[in-house]
Amino acid sequence: MEPSFLTWTLSLLFLVLISCGTYFLSKKINFPYTVLLVLIWIILIPLSSLNFFSFIDDFRLTPEVLFFVFLPILLFESAYNMNYRQVIKNWKSITSLAVFWLLISAAIIAVALFYIFPLVWFHIPFMVCLLFWSLISATDPVAVLSLFKTVWAPRRLTLIFEWESLFNDWTALALFLVILWVIFEWSVTWNSIIWGVWSFLSMMFGWILFWTITWVIFSKVIWKITNNEAIEITFTMVLAHLTFILSEVINEHLGIPVSGVISTTIAGMIIWNYWRYKITPRVEEYMEKFWWFFAFLANSLVFILMWLTLSYVNIDFNNFIVPIFVVIFVVMFARAISVYLPIWVINLFKMEEYIPITWQHLLSWWSLRWALAMMMVLMIPWQWDANYDKILKFQETVWWDYSFSIKDFIMVITIWSIMFTLLIKATTIAAFMRKMKIDKLHDLEQFEYEEWKIMAFLKIIEKLNSSYSKAYLTENEYNKLKTRYEDKLKEAIKWLKDLLESQKENAVTLVKKALSLHSLWIEKQYLKDLFHHNEIDEKNFKYILRKINRQIERLEMWSSQLSKVKDISNKDYDLFEKILIKFDYEAENDVNVYIRNRTKVVITRKVIKELTELKSIDFWFDNTLFDETIELYVKFNKDALDKKNEVRKNNPKEIEHIEWELYNKSLLKLEEKVINDLHDREIITPKLYIKFCEEIEEDIYKKVKV
Repeated sequence: MEPSFLTWTLSLLFLVLISCGTYFLSKKINFPYTVLLVLIWIILIPLSSLNFFSFIDDFRLTPEVLFFVFLPILLFESAYNMNYRQVIKNWKSITSLAVFWLLISAAIIAVALFYIFPLVWFHIPFMVCLLFWSLISATDPVAVLSLFKTVWAPRRLTLIFEWESLFNDWTALALFLVILWVIFEWSVTWNSIIWGVWSFLSMMFGWILFWTITWVIFSKVIWKITNNEAIEITFTMVLAHLTFILSEVINEHLGIPVSGVISTTIAGMIIWNYWRYKITPRVEEYMEKFWWFFAFLANSLVFILMWLTLSYVNIDFNNFIVPIFVVIFVVMFARAISVYLPIWVINLFKMEEYIPITWQHLLSWWSLRWALAMMMVLMIPWQWDANYDKILKFQETVWWDYSFSIKDFIMVITIWSIMFTLLIKATTIAAFMRKMKIDKLHDLEQFEYEEWKIMAFLKIIEKLNSSYSKAYLTENEYNKLKTRYEDKLKEAIKWLKDLLESQKENAVTLVKKALSLHSLWIEKQYLKDLFHHNEIDEKNFKYILRKINRQIERLEMWSSQLSKVKDISNKDYDLFEKILIKFDYEAENDVNVYIRNRTKVVITRKVIKELTELKSIDFWFDNTLFDETIELYVKFNKDALDKKNEVRKNNPKEIEHIEWELYNKSLLKLEEKVINDLHDREIITPKLYIKFCEEIEEDIYKKVKV
């Protein structure tokens, strides 16, 4: 029976339901979700052959659906949380891995397969080997991210994985399209070579146009739709797909090859790194959940549908066992060489932060393939597709006399390569990391972990005492719960004591660095609050934020294992921000100086207050260590207050106007809080609540006039 809209919809809903059930089960049994989906696929294939369940595979993964619906979601979500400054700090390791992987894999995979395949009775043309190399070199960031979320990995290692994968995606897709075009034309002339080089470079760097478009459009629109969850979230969804589709429109109608993969990734990065602070605070939380949900949905559907495509391939898989093993071995060998060699050079010449050998083992072993590789396979024309006649002509030219097509052959070895990475590599990654102790916290992280556990347990015990005094708990319940959390508290204290004793010489330094990091996060949080309340303008907000971020990066980089590494965190890697400052330069004036110092007065006062409260908690180390940090912030507060008063004295009228606006916004926030409380208690009706909010928001989100 031909698929109808009804069976198509039923298939989609059934697969979504299967995805949800599989995810729930993976959490229950603590098993990688993506691997469990492979096992579900093994059940779905025979199930779809039954009449009652024949609708299962009616919803099919076409290149158009994968390319224009799912891929922008996956790319945007993966780029949304990437810190651009950290990428630039590690650009040498990222680019060396990506470049070496491409060069070495080209030399090993394509050439080796061309000469090894005849030994197992498969005579595969070199261009087909080259085409397979271009798509298999894409180490999918989506697969990496989905599994990194289930196992703890160091932040820098995760960053290198993600960006090497993204860089491979960009270059692999560009190379794949160029090689596919050569197969279509099957003629190598100077014109074709020039066109190929132009296409590759245009795909790689055409994103600059979309970076500019994204920057301008988002910055102009986001202020206009402030404090509207539905519109702000929808706008990011439109932006993700629009950049991707516009790239393809320019490619098809203007003849200028532009990579939609790169354009969408850059769009996600720009929003996260530069405009996320313009998003309303309560919307930001929804935004992350929204993108996580849609990425989960897209990931799951792509994964299941990818495996279901195997049922369409008319091939006897028993004949491909040896070629599949050959491909897996060759790809693994090429990957190992392309990881160990460039990182050895980087470590030898101290070009970047040291990369441990355990990280190198993980980088070599965990090279996952997934959605993008399958997407490229689906882009090879099948029967009734455009350019299928060119594929047939190429097969005739190279004397392709097999019963299966070139696309079938590439699809089989690609899918089984992907399956190997998921069934073997993905299932062993957690044990691999534990064995190599890659998931071990360094000293600063361990200190913070135990410190926050102690604070949490003390708060819980305090809450239990309060609940018992109010007769909310029986004596038996109270004693059981209190004993349980007192035991946990003692264990956390013991861990903290053991950690500080093991450090001895570095114990004081460790505590001071943890306190400094904690103070900077307090600064950052209250700075964001002031910005969202419009008590500081965007330029001055970013000026202070950059300074705080650099200090946080220096402290987070530090650990006992990395103490000998040259500190390179003082360098300003934010090229985009530099460009923005050049175009948006404004001479230093008294109003800017006043607002910055006024902001510093507020946030340093908050830090002093919170550190004083923390000092009252007995962490079982010398609490006088708080005094040094508190005294430092008292000095910061006094210096900022003196500068603020000096500017006010020299510009009384101008500053009086600014202060009136800023204090008015503070009062409006208080008014907003009172209205929210009244609404939560159902003292005012929803109609009145909406009217109040509209009036308050109209004033509170006006920009501070500087």
